[in-house]
Amino acid sequence: MFSPVLLALFREQEGYLREVSFQLYGKGLTTRDIGEVMQTLYGRHYSKSSISNFTQSFYDQMRLWRERTLESHYLAIFIDGLQVKVRRNGKYQNECYYIILALKEDYTREVIAIETLPNESATGWRLVLQGLKERGLQTVGLVASDNLSGITSAVASVWKATPHQLCCVHLQRNLQARVRHQDKAELAKDLREVLSPGVVGHTREKAMKKIGQIKIKWKDYPKLTSHIDKVPWEDYLTYLDFDHRVQRMLYTTNWIERFNRSARRTLKVRSGLPSEESVLTLITSVAIEKGNKKYAYPIYNLIGLPI
Repeated sequence: MFSPVLLALFREQEGYLREVSFQLYGKGLTTRDIGEVMQTLYGRHYSKSSISNFTQSFYDQMRLWRERTLESHYLAIFIDGLQVKVRRNGKYQNECYYIILALKEDYTREVIAIETLPNESATGWRLVLQGLKERGLQTVGLVASDNLSGITSAVASVWKATPHQLCCVHLQRNLQARVRHQDKAELAKDLREVLSPGVVGHTREKAMKKIGQIKIKWKDYPKLTSHIDKVPWEDYLTYLDFDHRVQRMLYTTNWIERFNRSARRTLKVRSGLPSEESVLTLITSVAIEKGNKKYAYPIYNLIGLPI
């Protein structure tokens, strides 16, 4: 009836150390940092290779989470690219990490894609969006993004009939950058009248009429007016086709940008990441933490509204 109690204790301790290592690595600490923390807590030195063995299974768990099967339909998806400095071929350079946040039918949110390709491009976005379909996503109510390189053609190639909303906040900043500092506030007011999210009865026709008035009013800024003519307004005004009560949540990419800021805070702990896998793992850990906490609660002021 002999039972090796000490071996059981060692197994429990290893499981606990592994979990602690996961948590510390997910907060951005290096394997060397984790080893030093372990030595402080337990008075025992854990080598870099020992900690790496712990974190390897963490990598595998994060990869399986990123490859999980998705729901067949989402109310909306918000997409953005995050530039991160990564080591490759002995050099640190910025590379693009493609991130997609989704609004589910129960009005909760989840990050459904974290992918990496060295450069941001239409081909890259098309591959990422196609990957969502391969994981089970078939239809989307709305795609929201900044006016990223090639994004419009990429969305159209994957979901032809899906409305596409370009971020109006980015547009406002872009246009305000083309006037003097003292004129920015007045131009911002004019642009708010163009957009008017949540205002009952505001339509595309009324918005386009106000755009014409802006061009006349600001004719002394030819670079501004010429740029206004190049703006794809049909994609920036998509939110006006939806119920006025949900427009403020659809006309901007603030949700995905807030997530990216959280990811940057974790990545900032590390001045440079040793591999793309380490970046993917750290961003994924942030996504899982958000999913278990803030994103697990429905957006209460959306419940029952048509999207």
